[in-house]
Amino acid sequence: MNSNSQNHELNSRQFVPCSLMRRAASMVYDFILLACILFIAWLPMPLISGLLNPVADRVIRSIYLLVVCFLYFAWPWCRGGQTLGMRSWHIRLVNSRNPEYSITLKQAWFRFMGSTLSWATLGAGFLIAGFHPQKLAWHDLMSGSRLIRISGSFRSSIPHEPQNKNR
Repeated sequence: MNSNSQNHELNSRQFVPCSLMRRAASMVYDFILLACILFIAWLPMPLISGLLNPVADRVIRSIYLLVVCFLYFAWPWCRGGQTLGMRSWHIRLVNSRNPEYSITLKQAWFRFMGSTLSWATLGAGFLIAGFHPQKLAWHDLMSGSRLIRISGSFRSSIPHEPQNKNR
């Protein structure tokens, strides 16, 4: 067996597409966490609402919540490819062009906006992943990213610190 076929075999084992059910389970987990974060992020909003007219207040609140949602997803996607829900379900978001790297902020923006579009169409953008040969949803296609199932050897993207035995 030559080295090219060994590398292809390794990559095909290591970068298995994420199933629709695993993706859905991860989304449920992340939405529960996001709801808690949005609840906390909403707390200072009544202090601001008395200072603005109703139209500006509604626009500012909407933009603020959209930014909080984007940051919740984009920061872990760009820093290691996993939100907490993705970690729990052994899923990692990778760049389609080079699966060993996380996505860029620009890709995260396109992914976030594409997933918003997928939800706006009552989940049609997500359901397409069940029929796509590589299990890609609309936002995967729009952003040049993909979700892969990871094994124990590829699971953690954050290096572990050595335990201090003197504590």
